Amino acid sequence: MTEDLDRRLRDTDRRLRDLDQRIDDLDSDHQSLKSKFGYTEDLDYELRDIRSDISGCDDKIDKAEEELGDRIGDTEQAIKRLTQHVRLLDGQLKLSGGAPAADLDTYTKDQHALARTMLKGWNARSLLLGDHDRHTHQGRVRHHRETTDRHRTALASVVDAIGAFTASRYGTTGHSEAAGRLRTAIADEARLRQDLARQAPHAEESATALADDASTRADKQPAMSAGDRAENRLTMALRSRLSDAVSSRALLPAWFVTVLGAAPPARATDQWLETATRVLLYRLTYDITDQVVALGPEPSGADRHRRSWYEQLRKDLRRW
Repeated sequence: MTEDLDRRLRDTDRRLRDLDQRIDDLDSDHQSLKSKFGYTEDLDYELRDIRSDISGCDDKIDKAEEELGDRIGDTEQAIKRLTQHVRLLDGQLKLSGGAPAADLDTYTKDQHALARTMLKGWNARSLLLGDHDRHTHQGRVRHHRETTDRHRTALASVVDAIGAFTASRYGTTGHSEAAGRLRTAIADEARLRQDLARQAPHAEESATALADDASTRADKQPAMSAGDRAENRLTMALRSRLSDAVSSRALLPAWFVTVLGAAPPARATDQWLETATRVLLYRLTYDITDQVVALGPEPSGADRHRRSWYEQLRKDLRRW
């Protein structure tokens, strides 16, 4: 009895020592964590300072970019004003030297007639489907035709499956397999039949639109062909007139010099000449007589072709 009590006391004493050791370890860990936590607070403070410095740098960069943009804009305006002065001086020098004035605004009756023919061709072409619409309609018709072909194949599969099902003996493996194929074939045929029903109205509408477009194209083809020929003739004539004026060092009109300069550039000369010719053609087509503004007044959106041409020319002229 006494030995058993001594053994229990010893065990209890050992457990107490173990608990004391664990408490000491926990206290040590606690002190270590407190030290680390304080270090983390220092790091957070430093990170906040760094973020503040970065934010300040970003603000300075934004301000510098804004100032640089303003300076670039001012420089571009100064360059434009200087360019205008140079062009004015060049024109005055040519005028004082007896240089002939280039006449780019006088056209013959035949050229006016060609311009009207060209406009008729454009108006005729505007009645046709655009490329996007035509491709959309063609895609609908083609998709409906492909679905029709797949539906026919599905119907044939149903017929074959029915034949295999009726020819097989009930209760056999072949009969079960035939029944499975028949169910699958019927489901496929039903799905394709529903697809056809959904596609049919749009496909019919697209087929009608394509047929009408083909009829209109055939009817308007003479006018479009005549318009294309007239445009080619006018383009060649105006390009030749402009080339002669540049070659003879003639004094170009103010509206021309304002947007294209007094002479073609050393680089991209062909592109410059093409743009200038298109400007001449635009002025001829729409009877622009303004001696300062090359393209005349901004057109309304009612004439979509003219509006589109006007916007494209404005974009092209920015290069020069």
